[in-house]
Amino acid sequence: MKQPVARFFFALLLCLPNFLFAQIIDIAIARQAALGTEVTVRGIVTSGAELGRIRYLQDATAGIGAFPGAGSAPGFEANVGPGDLLEVTGKLIDFNGLLEISPITAYTVVSSGNPLPDPKPVTGLALLSEDLESQLIRLECITFNTSFDVFSVSKTYTVNDPDGGESVIFLRNTSPIIGDSVPTGSVQLTAVLSQYNDYQLLPRTETDMVPQQSCFHIVQSPDQTNLQTDGFTVSWSTNLTSFSVLKYGTSPDNLAYETQSPSSGTAHVVNLSGLQPGTIYWVQAVGTHNAETAASDIVPMATRSLSTGEIQIWFNHDAPGPETPYGDSFDEVLAATIDRIEKATRTIDVAMYNNGRTDITNALAAAHNRGVRVRYVASQEGSSPALNPPPPFPVVYGNDNNLMHNKFMAIDADDVNTSWVMSGSMNWTTSNMKDDFNNTVFVQDQSLTRTYALEFDEMWGSPGPQPDPAKARFGGAKKDDTPHRFIIGSIPVESYFSPSDQTSSQIKRVLQSSEDDLFFSLLTFTRDDLAQTIIERHNVGVTCRGMIDNWNDNGSEYLFLLNNGIPVVGDTRPETVHHKYGVVDATLANSDPTVVTGSHNWSNAADNGNDENTLLIHDAAIARLFRQEFDYWAGPLLSTETPDNQRFEVFPNPATTSIAILAGQKIAGKARVEVLDSAGKTQLVRQFASGESLLLPVESLPDGLYFAKILLENGRFAAVPFQKIRR
Repeated sequence: MKQPVARFFFALLLCLPNFLFAQIIDIAIARQAALGTEVTVRGIVTSGAELGRIRYLQDATAGIGAFPGAGSAPGFEANVGPGDLLEVTGKLIDFNGLLEISPITAYTVVSSGNPLPDPKPVTGLALLSEDLESQLIRLECITFNTSFDVFSVSKTYTVNDPDGGESVIFLRNTSPIIGDSVPTGSVQLTAVLSQYNDYQLLPRTETDMVPQQSCFHIVQSPDQTNLQTDGFTVSWSTNLTSFSVLKYGTSPDNLAYETQSPSSGTAHVVNLSGLQPGTIYWVQAVGTHNAETAASDIVPMATRSLSTGEIQIWFNHDAPGPETPYGDSFDEVLAATIDRIEKATRTIDVAMYNNGRTDITNALAAAHNRGVRVRYVASQEGSSPALNPPPPFPVVYGNDNNLMHNKFMAIDADDVNTSWVMSGSMNWTTSNMKDDFNNTVFVQDQSLTRTYALEFDEMWGSPGPQPDPAKARFGGAKKDDTPHRFIIGSIPVESYFSPSDQTSSQIKRVLQSSEDDLFFSLLTFTRDDLAQTIIERHNVGVTCRGMIDNWNDNGSEYLFLLNNGIPVVGDTRPETVHHKYGVVDATLANSDPTVVTGSHNWSNAADNGNDENTLLIHDAAIARLFRQEFDYWAGPLLSTETPDNQRFEVFPNPATTSIAILAGQKIAGKARVEVLDSAGKTQLVRQFASGESLLLPVESLPDGLYFAKILLENGRFAAVPFQKIRR
């Protein structure tokens, strides 16, 4: 594994505020920085010269304007247009309420011709907010309150929504809409949300104002609750009082059944019963208002199954403690994987990023030879030498643009007793199974297995034994077309696939739910919004800790978290911490202890382009098991306080190449750190400032016991022992 260059990162830490904003950060994070801060962001440009000299851009987290004010890099207006992936650096300013980057000190058009982000639906003008500023939004049933027949130069036009909400549209003299007729009826309005002392809507071309004959629509898509073996409850809402029905069936192409909402209104609820257990149903809400009809998307939902609901957690390294996994060694995990394959009676669907284990491939071949239908999706960019020479079962190599990064297996989806899902972080390679740190999850549940098989069909292009490349979908071409909610045994479980299901938003929701503690162990962590969520929970008193393997990667959240008071270990073991798990409230009674695990690293690539799978398991015992694994391998967090209650933490312990010293928020003035050996001889001396985290290189020190002695300007001091070892 990569070894950190400690002195380099020590230097970075000494100038951390500048370093933080020199790297590319999510726009949402940039928007929270102080005015005058120089930031670098990257996003898709959504506007051109029709809105003047400014260019609006947005990423997956937020939007912002970039204006070429005095002192800006030349050529910005001429070189930047809609569909460009723009990287831009400049200072944050407030221009009459609008947050902008100006002047622009540097910019790069990374690529052109990219699809623009889908406009965010907003259900009313009263909901315009700072969170939506500089983003493309879409509003339904907007009418113009004006006596003008045509649009004129540089004017504002008052618009209303059906609920009486009001805002204004502004057109610059460069707008191609000038001279067009003002709509006399309702329009679907797409616009950039801007500000000039108050919110303004900025349509770009005439195609941003589409006439609407009907203003009746579904506000909330069908949502599933009260899962039972023979049915579930479906709720949805409409913007206007309506008579609504729910259509449903076992195929999205054949919604053969229909039941009506028991009341006429805007909130609708139907209790479906008489359904089959362990079965996926597709539902669609259809409403009628004054002869107008609106229909929701067709949404898949699953009933509870009659399976055992057994959830097995396996680690490939031991983590002693009161909680016991099903196995904690390479041999046990390997044997369990092959055993599941050997016990399959009908079907095996495998989606595996890397495969170097001929013993597992041979077990799949043997299953194929005894009549089990075996289908296999491998990664175009992965490494699977165990599939060469080609096995007797069909193999598809997928996702040309990103990674087919799944590590799952769905077995016997149509058998209530032998259906199993394998998920987790483990690839089928000797190093990943034997040396690196991973978890594997086996679940005996027909509903979940059918869901994973459905996801596999999407990549396979067919529900049959042979693939259909013309219909196969990977990465961004996939759709959110699998159920998400399950009751497995008695445990609530959620399932999400990337990039179609907005998995990072689901992970963020779990992190936001933490009330007492939040722990994570990750190969890669580069998602700013998830890091910011952890910091927010830390700031309200939630105990947060983490471990990151690729801590010195470009865009890593390691330093950002560390500098904001989060004790996060940058792992330096020769083995790779390959986990992708988070666990919240593992020991808090009467809470919602939850584990996030699967193949999904906390990165933009995992959320936006890779094929990934993620499980959210709401169970206290499983949460305690993952917490135990974290505590054992992350090591203890040693802390001490000076007599006047100023707190310091030193980690990891034992240390191999570096230690981090985290200073509490109460510290005032500078501090001095001395690292002393067991004989009291000073080996290292460093200075750090109030609230600053310090990374100290210890790789050159001989193995043994040391003390980190922290001396404050007021004469107080504290000392924390730590052990230096060579892995």
